[in-house]
Amino acid sequence: MKFEAQKPVFLDALQMACNAIPSKTTLQILYNLLLRLRGNELEIRATDLDMTIIQRLEVEGHEDGEIVVNARKLLEVVKELPDFPVIVSVDDYLFTVKSETGFQGNLTGYDASEYPSLPEVGQGKTFRAPLKDLRFLHDKTAFAVSSDFSRMALTGVYCEGRKGRFEMVSTDGHRFGKAWIGLDGADLKPGVILPPKTLSQVLRMSEDPEELIEIGIGSAQARFSTATVTILTKLIDGPYPNYENVVPKDFARVMRCNREQLISVLRRVSTMANAKTRLVVMNFKDKALQLSARNPDLGGDSEETIAVHFTGDPVEVGVNAGYLIDELRLTQSEEIQLKFNNPLGAIVVEPVMENPDHFFIVMPLRIVKEPG
Repeated sequence: MKFEAQKPVFLDALQMACNAIPSKTTLQILYNLLLRLRGNELEIRATDLDMTIIQRLEVEGHEDGEIVVNARKLLEVVKELPDFPVIVSVDDYLFTVKSETGFQGNLTGYDASEYPSLPEVGQGKTFRAPLKDLRFLHDKTAFAVSSDFSRMALTGVYCEGRKGRFEMVSTDGHRFGKAWIGLDGADLKPGVILPPKTLSQVLRMSEDPEELIEIGIGSAQARFSTATVTILTKLIDGPYPNYENVVPKDFARVMRCNREQLISVLRRVSTMANAKTRLVVMNFKDKALQLSARNPDLGGDSEETIAVHFTGDPVEVGVNAGYLIDELRLTQSEEIQLKFNNPLGAIVVEPVMENPDHFFIVMPLRIVKEPG
């Protein structure tokens, strides 16, 4: 194998592919990249067996071939080269990298037949979505993905398509995020659970926010493709919990206020909250919301009141201030609504806007009154 590539293009391709290299594995071959040259197209492949990244780029090909070579070391070498064309050649299993500056580096390669074969996605649903829309859906849901691997379904993002709408949902039992876009052809019901690591890599597939990403969903695998990059991933086994049962249909209490003001007050008051629970008590009244926090360990407390629009009976609700602040920041509208029924029921956080395309839930904390 022999080819010549522009250093910046080669480096970008290597960096993208190396995102699939595992940080720790007992299967040594997975620390390597598979390079395959056919004519003037170079394919670079990496996998951790759960996710596979295939990068294709145009090079000046001189001799077809394929080789497996250490990923991190090749990336390190190319990164340090000056911005001159990179010349790569393979003699037997000796992988050589040269630069016009006179640099030459040699790595021992391995037989390409030892590298894992590509997983089969199979026949399934195929549709396209703009990268910017996938980024929007990811940003509104990834924050609530669970890290508890005893509940594997919650460690992924649930995706479903129906009636011209494509949705993403995530929850860890304490927080919940749901967002949707209009998308014809994305008929995906029941939905599938995608690993968040894969979605993060999909967002790196292009610098053009308008680029259409082709999405193929099989029974156990999913594929995301552009003209130059393909990402294959295992789906997380379900089923996903029936989250719709958690979202109330009607609300006895609704509060509306300025989003930035509520964030600021929450940040100030929570400075005196318990460091572990971040408990802030929200006392809802007719035209006011009083926020307070106590930290008996420090002998400290804090309190502040803001004007709000509130309908329903007065009530006190405890929340994790950090969770609520995160959701308010993601809402990104001038005004927000908190909707709930009782002190221990789900609190829906949503933007005040025409045709909202997302909402969040934060579960309240029980308020334990001190004796006396």
